[in-house]
This record gives sequence, C-alpha cells and structure tokens, in this order.
Amino acid sequence: MDDSFHGRLQQLSDLELAVLVSSASGQHCIYSSPTKLTRDLRNELLLSCRQTFGLQTAVVNCSQKTTVDEFNEAILVDSVDMFEDAQEGRDTSAGVVSLTGEPIRQIANVTGQVRSISNALDDRRIADVVIATNLDLASESVQVQVLELLRTKRVFTRLAMHSATKDFLLLAIVSKRGARLGHHLNDMFGLSHHHEAEDGFLHLESGSNSYTSPSFTRAQLRFLHDQAQSARLTGEVDAYLHNIVIFMRQSRYINGGVTAAATRHLRAIAKALAPLHGLDYVPPSLVTLAARKVYPHRLVLATAETERTLQWGSDPDAVSEVLRGVTVEDVIEDVIASVDTPL
Repeated sequence: MDDSFHGRLQQLSDLELAVLVSSASGQHCIYSSPTKLTRDLRNELLLSCRQTFGLQTAVVNCSQKTTVDEFNEAILVDSVDMFEDAQEGRDTSAGVVSLTGEPIRQIANVTGQVRSISNALDDRRIADVVIATNLDLASESVQVQVLELLRTKRVFTRLAMHSATKDFLLLAIVSKRGARLGHHLNDMFGLSHHHEAEDGFLHLESGSNSYTSPSFTRAQLRFLHDQAQSARLTGEVDAYLHNIVIFMRQSRYINGGVTAAATRHLRAIAKALAPLHGLDYVPPSLVTLAARKVYPHRLVLATAETERTLQWGSDPDAVSEVLRGVTVEDVIEDVIASVDTPL
C-alpha cells in the first residue's frame, strides 16, 4: 500500500476505523454509546458506511415488538450490483430460489420479452452492511434469526432465499453500555467499540456538504482483508497470544466469556490491525490492542458468590471487598500486565 492510502487511514474517525477493522478482519462489531446518543451513533455509522466505504447499508431499528419477517424485510436491498458481481465471476443467480428449492431463472417468451418463471420473482439481496439498533431489546426469535444470518449469510422470505456477500458485516448497536445479546449471538461478534459524545460525529457535525471523508473502494477493502489474512505471527507472538487467553481463563475476576470463538477472533483482529499499521507481521503490541477490542463485550465478571477461591475457604466478605468496583476494562489490563511480553 502506498503512502496516500495510509494518509487516508490517518484521517478516519474512530467509528470509521472500527468499521475498517471489522471489514479487514471479516468480524462483526457491537457498538455502544450513552442512550441519548444512540440515534446519532446509528446515523453516523450509516453515513460512514455509505460515503467513506461505498457500501450498501440497511438499518433495522429493533424493539421487543419487531418480528422476524420485519427484520428480514428491513435488511434487503435491490440487487443494483448484479452486473459488477457478474464481472467479478460471482454467481449472481445464487440466493434466488423458488419454494421448491430450484433456482428461478429468467427466460424469454415468444415475443422476445424477458419474463420470470415466477411472477413473484424477488431478486433482492442482503445489504453489504446491516446496522441493527437496540438489537439487545429484540425478542429471542429475532436474535435467533440474526444468529442464523451470521452463520449462513442468508435469510428466507415467503417467496425466496436471499444471500449476502462473503464480506457481509452486521454492526449491532446496543441500548446501553454493558447490554448483552443472547449468549450464542454475543459470541459471534468479534469486537466491540464504545463511543462517547466527546469522540464526536464528524459526518453529522460537519454536514455532508462540508465534510470530505476519505473514500475507499471495494477493491481496496478486499486488498486490506487479503493483507490481514497473510499477516505473520511468529512462534513467540503466537505463544504470547495463547498466554493471554490462558491468563484470562485463570483470572479470579472472570467467571466466563473466554470462549474458543473469542480466541479465533483475537487472532483475526490482531492480524487485521497489522496492515493498518503498515506491517506484514503482528507484534505483541497489536495483540494487546486486539485483546482490548475482543473481550469487553464477552467477559462475565465473578461475583462474591461465584469467585473461585471461595471453594478453598476464602472469606466471602474479603472476596466481596476485592471485587468491589472492578470493571471489565480493569480485568483486561490486569491480565495484559501479568503476561510476559516477548522481546
């Protein structure tokens, strides 16, 4: 990558960088902010995805009353990129099937006009990016649908199956800091990002006419993803990453959340950060930076009732005092400080 590319990286806002890390790593992201800023956060992300990265973006405003059908309809967009997809060698008929499971293809009638086998042909596709606001407030059925979407990258409506691109991203905005999604759904998100008012909303504050955001093409995003995939981890750095995971699992402050998926995401995020820093390898500093993005939305802190040393006779009052005021961020920093960093 040339200097101009890295110059544009330096101009990105924190929110845009979070989107870029998600794209480079292929991992979905959870966003949070003070409740009063949720709408601004949603609008800023929407403008960033569309104007900075040129991605088709759909927005779903979730609530307890949101149904699965409503969610599915909200994430679909017109297939305006079908010609581009065909040029790149992708099967543009994929994702459009009849109720019998057979692909629906267009045929010509005797008058030469193109018509569909089905009068109700629905060739919409899932947007490149879906922004789901207040996803933690959605019903269990909707969250299960989102989990299935992240697993399969497809949804079914009454008439067809709709597919997402291989670099599809879901950006979930939770209703408040610390809000959690369902256990299995939460584990599908690779990283999280918290945004405060003082961090600013560049697109909203400057206005679309006065703020010129650096733009990135799809080809550049895919190149960045390929660079992240090929970033090298030496044996020492890989062992360092592994040790952070082990220390997380052994920490007396942690009662859960250090899953196998979290370890995979930690490696993917660390590698995605390398090309953003102009590197083709992962130094220890990027592993620690990745840990600060991967674990905040996952870790379940121990309480005075679940702290493990109680099994060995610790005084409950003393344990309660030790745990008082400890935050997830404190625990992550404690673990990082406890692991020897390779030279």
